[in-house]
Amino acid sequence: MTRRRLLGAGIAVGAGVAGGAWAAGAIAAPGRPAGPARAADWAALGRGLDGTLVRPGGGTYDSARKLFNPRFDGVRPAGIAYCARPEDVRSCLDFARRHQVPVAVRSGGHSYAGWSSGPGLIVDVQKMASVSLSGTTATIGAGAKLIDVYDRLTARGRTVPAGSCPTVGVSGLALGGGIGVVSRAYGLTSDSVVGARIVTADGRMRNVDAHRDPDLFWALRGGGNAQFGVVTELRFRTHAAPQCTTFFLSWPWARAAAVVREWQRWAPTAPDAIWANLHLSAPVGGRPGSVRVGGLSLGGRADLENHLDRLADAVGAPARSVSVRTRPFMDAMKVMGGVSGFTIPEAHQKGSLPGTTPQGRVARESYAARSDFYTRAVPADGIQALLARVERLAQVSGGGAGSIALDALGGAVGRVRASDTAFVHRNALFLAQYIVSWPDSASPTTVARHEAWLDGTHAAMRPWASGQAYQNYTDPKLRDWRRAYYGANADRLAQVKRTYDPGRLFRYPQAF
Repeated sequence: MTRRRLLGAGIAVGAGVAGGAWAAGAIAAPGRPAGPARAADWAALGRGLDGTLVRPGGGTYDSARKLFNPRFDGVRPAGIAYCARPEDVRSCLDFARRHQVPVAVRSGGHSYAGWSSGPGLIVDVQKMASVSLSGTTATIGAGAKLIDVYDRLTARGRTVPAGSCPTVGVSGLALGGGIGVVSRAYGLTSDSVVGARIVTADGRMRNVDAHRDPDLFWALRGGGNAQFGVVTELRFRTHAAPQCTTFFLSWPWARAAAVVREWQRWAPTAPDAIWANLHLSAPVGGRPGSVRVGGLSLGGRADLENHLDRLADAVGAPARSVSVRTRPFMDAMKVMGGVSGFTIPEAHQKGSLPGTTPQGRVARESYAARSDFYTRAVPADGIQALLARVERLAQVSGGGAGSIALDALGGAVGRVRASDTAFVHRNALFLAQYIVSWPDSASPTTVARHEAWLDGTHAAMRPWASGQAYQNYTDPKLRDWRRAYYGANADRLAQVKRTYDPGRLFRYPQAF
């Protein structure tokens, strides 16, 4: 099971401009325009990197250019630079400015819209993947995979609140907010960020925090997905990684309306230690078989079981299937990520390039998704509309699966003011992700049918959704993406963009 199919755990990135350079002599003046890049220019760039530049025709090019989602396999970058240190990033940005080469930034390759690739130069940070702990502060390279972050920190009894997908890059997750399975207890991933090292568009290497470049630091926590520069390292406040109890319950589809009704009353207001997800799914061309609730608790098992009993009583029927198990924190993260029973090397994609392992067992997946934040409970007619969209999957052909996953918020997430960081969605009760997947060999017609279901589902829920969307679930079809992603914080983010990237070196369809 992939992290997207496992109970919907898709949780499966002003100071003066001159402030904050962290190394003497690290600030380089932008190079002068030099015209289109020739083969010799690319070769010179490669020779100047401590990392590796992969170009078309190279033996690893076909592997290096691919993202997690095979739907973007047609994109052919002019070069992929695996940067080994911040100076490599600076060289790449200088090259891009001088030769007018488009830049995309990649930490894990999970961009829902494929915007961590493109036709120009891919600045890949996956070689910068160190994880260290000093006291209760973790210093993590921007390209570290989430499974490795969990593994290395939990070995010391600590963790950061994060998602479930084992192969996502930590910076992509954190810079867009980072909703995860302990968010109600510990907050968003971005809420634990206390500092960052970043190479901005002008080539300056900055060490930012609440006191150095504070506006940039504010923006990076929720609005920093390759908008202002390339983050090379993040510093996190860590939290205890205690034993926790995972739970999974299912009811027959006939009880789905009651489960949705009661889940949304309970999950966002449960004790902070409890996080819960609700998952509605069906195979494409088939009927839904059950509705499932899953999650975990950092508190006592007896208290959790009391809450689950009360949920079942409110639903009006006992769950048909129940699993409640206390586990070490790391084991629970593997369960939530769909890699239970895997070794750490196996919980990666297979390969020899940075970010992969020869033993990797995590498969790529063709999918598309959209999202909504809900700030009020969905009434009975909205619940019926939601269920009708899942049932409509029976009318879609071509194989694959579709689902609607609701992830509870509230708790620590809601106790941060919307203006304190760039992540504005503090009043949401839960996040909905509508997602559909298809076989990698699917025809364009089949993909279009699947996406039509997705768009229809998103449209059907307009009367009850807030109009806000999750910036980490990048949605290229959003018309008013600034308001949907950033709300009242959009104007301030636009000003940070003008300050730190006035020439818009970092440019993609939803960049400021």
